[in-house]
Amino acid sequence: MLATLDSIATEHKKIPALTEFGYNGLKDSLWWTNTLLKTITPYKISYALTWRNAGEKNATQYEFYAPYKGQLSAANFVEFYKNERTLFQKDITGKNLYNE
Repeated sequence: MLATLDSIATEHKKIPALTEFGYNGLKDSLWWTNTLLKTITPYKISYALTWRNAGEKNATQYEFYAPYKGQLSAANFVEFYKNERTLFQKDITGKNLYNE
């Protein structure tokens, strides 16, 4: 799907983005670097936006799409954050990204 997204964005001179995705319910502590980062690296994805954390739905079901302190993949998210290929808002605030 990312190859298709990348291709369509290029064809139409648009910016490809991965939106409303997340980790909800997965039991993989390394998901952010071993799955997400490896998956998006070959493509020109300009940004990725996780879905929101809704918290507890009921006593046994939770809805979290981004890690929180103490969550299984939280430490790996920090590694994802530190990766040279990722930028977060604080890394780009005040910079003109459109200069060539």
